Amino acid sequence: MDNFIMIPTSLITFKMPRSAMLLLGILYSNSRQLGYAYGTNKYYAKQLGCSTRTITKLLKYLVNNNYITIVNGNSFKRKIYIRNNVLIT
Repeated sequence: MDNFIMIPTSLITFKMPRSAMLLLGILYSNSRQLGYAYGTNKYYAKQLGCSTRTITKLLKYLVNNNYITIVNGNSFKRKIYIRNNVLIT
């Protein structure tokens, strides 16, 4: 079975950077089983083919624009939650 990411179509109309949209799709896909994503910046950087610094900036963008919430952000046990209003299409 192929892996894929889901991005709500309502997000495509916003001025969201495409890389942030892709990261949000990966976070959503990774959070489906436990309700939150927990990957490292290195993991997400490998998925998107970019640097960990870029992932840090994208996560900050997603937090600042209320797409995600990060609990224990400075810990190896961080949890990244997709905000419910993002999933409404």
